[in-house]
Amino acid sequence: MNNSLINQNFFLSQKLQKDIFTIICTQKINTIIIGGPKGLGKTNFVLKLAKFILCNLELRKEINLDVFEENKFDFETLKTSKSFYLFDNNSHPDFFYLNDELAKDGKNIPIENVRKFKNFFYKTDSISKVKIGIIDTIEDLSINSQNLLLKTIEELPQSSYLFIISNDPANILETIKSRCAFFYANSLSKHDFDIFLSGKYTNKSEDELQFIKNISFGSPGMAENIIKNDIFIFYQNLLNDLINSDGFLKLRENVGEALSKKDNIFLINIMDLIINDLIKKTVFYIEHKKYIHYTLDKEKELIQKISNNKNTKQIIDLQSQINKNMHLADEVNLNKSDILIASLKELSGI
Repeated sequence: MNNSLINQNFFLSQKLQKDIFTIICTQKINTIIIGGPKGLGKTNFVLKLAKFILCNLELRKEINLDVFEENKFDFETLKTSKSFYLFDNNSHPDFFYLNDELAKDGKNIPIENVRKFKNFFYKTDSISKVKIGIIDTIEDLSINSQNLLLKTIEELPQSSYLFIISNDPANILETIKSRCAFFYANSLSKHDFDIFLSGKYTNKSEDELQFIKNISFGSPGMAENIIKNDIFIFYQNLLNDLINSDGFLKLRENVGEALSKKDNIFLINIMDLIINDLIKKTVFYIEHKKYIHYTLDKEKELIQKISNNKNTKQIIDLQSQINKNMHLADEVNLNKSDILIASLKELSGI
């Protein structure tokens, strides 16, 4: 477990937090799914929650809603517990954090790790009178592993909690959903997201902030990653290269290298979003003879180039093919970087 996660922010509404606390305190359902888009801090919230429960139950006989409401994630009063330090050292015997530690290889969590996770709940709790497991995320489990998880849920001891994090709850097996309490964390509203960006990134230009708002879909975590990885500068350079390429694609060295890396999962996912966004803006321009108000100046130049070579049907057909290829890439061993580069060439008429 990355210890830095527990010190990061999360962006779940107060109502959602209270609803989750209430379910925990009733002890009627002890498996909880928290779904929603990436970048809201779902993992950070659940890690804080797990630590808070373990520390409190070591020091108290029970935990109730008043404890949550009055002392929510106030760990200063809990530093006298063994759990506080064991949790931070990844050595708490009553806690199991199951995730894809490699995270970048695109592979599933090994099923043997899921078996270890299942067996963990049958061991006697030693400090906190409860055992807590987290799966981060269920999308990293194969179908066989999800079936094993289902058996784990069905046989989960009453004095245990299992938290499942999901970035795409629509793909969770219905048999799993039916046995869990399900909560969905929504992206920030436009108003709240604007406040987050303007308060934290006062040194960014209006163009960059608009780009971030448009691509991150109200997700503070995604916005932070876009800024940390200098995606706006990268995109500006890419736009220049596409505009100035004629006959064959001429990418500056750093842009070409970044796009060709198979393991740069974040950039690949962001570029997929950017291409779809660029297609939307181009189709709007062709159909209405004007730009969407948040279109960047450099994007306008490229849109002009695209609209001179392609009509709406050709662009929409291309978008459909791009999305199909990206969806099938993992199944048929296609290189997503190659798909994106070929898509940019085709879209720009190069």
